[in-house]
Amino acid sequence: MDMEHDEKDVNRWVDQRLSSLDPPQNWRPDSSAALAQLRRRGRSGNAPRRHRWWLWATVSATAAAAASIAILLLSAPPACANPLGCTEAAHPAPVVAPPAALPAALPAPQPKPAAKPAAAVTRQNNFKESGSLTASVTCELFADYQCPHCAAFYLETLPQLITEYVETGKVRLIHRDFPLSQHPYARLAARYANAAGRLGYYRAAATKLFRTQAVWSGDGDIDRQVAQSVPPTVMKRVRALVNDAPEPDGTLAADEAMAREDHLNQTPTVVIVSKGHRLVVPGAVTYEQIKAYLDRSLAAQ
Repeated sequence: MDMEHDEKDVNRWVDQRLSSLDPPQNWRPDSSAALAQLRRRGRSGNAPRRHRWWLWATVSATAAAAASIAILLLSAPPACANPLGCTEAAHPAPVVAPPAALPAALPAPQPKPAAKPAAAVTRQNNFKESGSLTASVTCELFADYQCPHCAAFYLETLPQLITEYVETGKVRLIHRDFPLSQHPYARLAARYANAAGRLGYYRAAATKLFRTQAVWSGDGDIDRQVAQSVPPTVMKRVRALVNDAPEPDGTLAADEAMAREDHLNQTPTVVIVSKGHRLVVPGAVTYEQIKAYLDRSLAAQ
């Protein structure tokens, strides 16, 4: 009972203290009077020194922080930091509509004939392709193994696309290599993935490279990562294919030729091929955005 009584006294005391802080009911803020009083204090020169020192310190600290931020912005390298994807430094990044606005404003496919792969690429090199050969819509993914946005798209977005559209026979998926010039190990990574693909281990090697991108992007040891995704006997053959010059099957060169034909400058970039026309969707778009494009293309068949 004493504890309950003490608690009531404490609550009553707190309520009284809080109510004492409330302004009178007839009080109204007067900004003009407050400003006039502030000016009188400034003219009187009687402001406490500690207040003036605090104001000076605050202004100085703010100026120093602003200068530091400016230096960081000016000195930061123009590396692959575009939120829409990795872009070649010589070209501006394309602008992609936000997911909420995209379905209502999808651009119609441009009347551009579908590019054809180089003659050196034969049907036996179809390890980059999946889905039905009779699918009315083809989705081509141009990616760079050293692009962080490509890794996120491959590991997070692509599995949904494969489940809903590729495995159901609606869409045919083609992986295409597009190594950017600012990524020193991207081309070699593509050669390793393609060599593994010729031996039946393309998905295993590609997935491993994207998952360990942060590791081999630093030390360049792509061989060690790929070796963890294929059997030892297969890895010997992978190394032999990688060391061949030029690339034996020519898929890398053919993909780059198609990227130039489409005037691409960014990874990842999705190209939707429908009725002989190619619709370029650049940037690290979401699954909902890709889904909107694919549904529109399928509905137009």
